[in-house]
Amino acid sequence: MSNNIQSILEGLEAECRQNPYSIVAIHRLALAYWRAQQFDNAIQTFEKGLEIDPLSLELRTNLGTLYFQLGKIEEGISQNKKTLETYPKHAEAMSNIGSAYIGLGRIDEALEYLQRALEIKPEMVTVLANLSSVFVEKGMLQDAIEVARKAIALAPTFGLAYNNLAVALFYNKQPKEAADAAEMAKKYSYPPHPEFMAQIEAALNEV
Repeated sequence: MSNNIQSILEGLEAECRQNPYSIVAIHRLALAYWRAQQFDNAIQTFEKGLEIDPLSLELRTNLGTLYFQLGKIEEGISQNKKTLETYPKHAEAMSNIGSAYIGLGRIDEALEYLQRALEIKPEMVTVLANLSSVFVEKGMLQDAIEVARKAIALAPTFGLAYNNLAVALFYNKQPKEAADAAEMAKKYSYPPHPEFMAQIEAALNEV
């Protein structure tokens, strides 16, 4: 660790000792630990802040995000569910939970939270894109295509939406359209998996 980072941490630690109940100081220290990759200290500091102010949305949201970053998916889901206990219409927390459930392969639970998020914020493009992948998993291909295209209409440079559109079109037996969407995904920094591109190429050769 550089002397500069250590000096910053020591200053923030001193501030917290002087103001042990200051949520602002605690939050700053937790974020500094996170940036310094002292993840255990960051988690402990976030948790200390939440003991003082269990309703702090910033502390709870950042702790959940840190857990997801560290691959502690269930802990991240738990923090986001606690957010919903206090803020039941927090669409971002619903989106985070839905995305996490996709990663865990718990598709029905993912669908529930993503649809809840969309009811509150119908134009959340990340929710629309993730909902597309959920619909593909459930075989609802027309729905998958529709929500992916809606995401693209709202955010024309959103590579993930093009990727998910390509997948939906491919399984809907539209390889040409899938290839076009895959190229757009690549253009916008979300290149599809090479194996998927090979599947598209094979399907095009069969046409």
